[in-house]
Amino acid sequence: MTDNHQAIKPVGKYSEDIDWDIIYRTFHNPKDIAERIAFELTDHQAPVIFCGFPETAAYLATASELQFVDKSAVVTQRTEERYPDIHSVTQGDISSILKDTLTRNVVISCRLSAFWQTEQDFEALANAILAHPRDQIIIDFFDREAVFEGMHIYYHAEAPDTDKNNSQEEKQQSGDWDFKQFDDSQSNNPSFQIANIDVSYFIDNNSNHKNDINFSYETRRAFFTKMAILNWCTKTFPNYETTLATGLLEGDPSFLVNLKQP
Repeated sequence: MTDNHQAIKPVGKYSEDIDWDIIYRTFHNPKDIAERIAFELTDHQAPVIFCGFPETAAYLATASELQFVDKSAVVTQRTEERYPDIHSVTQGDISSILKDTLTRNVVISCRLSAFWQTEQDFEALANAILAHPRDQIIIDFFDREAVFEGMHIYYHAEAPDTDKNNSQEEKQQSGDWDFKQFDDSQSNNPSFQIANIDVSYFIDNNSNHKNDINFSYETRRAFFTKMAILNWCTKTFPNYETTLATGLLEGDPSFLVNLKQP
């Protein structure tokens, strides 16, 4: 990054001055993710309660009645403003809301599970799922076997500038996840490790560098082995068929769990 850009500033995960829709759209394809989720759902036209990227929710909502859930007031407000096709938007914890929701199809995507870092988090999720009959539950998880200490995951997206006067310029867009260390958790049901990660993103706005997105933050995310999650699912949801698949995000160190009623 060149010297004419502002110094990277540390921010919180849902800081109001960061437009996370831009981050998600730049480095991932919300439409592709929606198409993959629709493929995984046995009935992609049935009502669904959804956590994940708001724009992905908007694509899914064109085919089914969708309730979008997020803990952030900023995210839910922007989602309501930007994506009118979404049937309902709810601020809150997915486990708390799911416990009182009869919707039979559940999608918890974009690795929200990385924030479940105690056995109590998983107990709350299990109780919420089992509180009512469900047809299908889809959840993705970060894959512990796909990462290691000292690893960097680099995100790059080159997009031509649409300004005719600067047609040869290209926007610089990059992200970096720097894995510092892994800590053992106190949980055995399921077992997992906590990754300490330094995250940074930079998105260049050629027309006005004051609008560049340039920030970093430290975070802790839960990473799971496939076997640990498979064992937890089969033990916790014995009346469901559990299958594993590749993650929803291309090139992402994650995997997908699909729970279905037989």
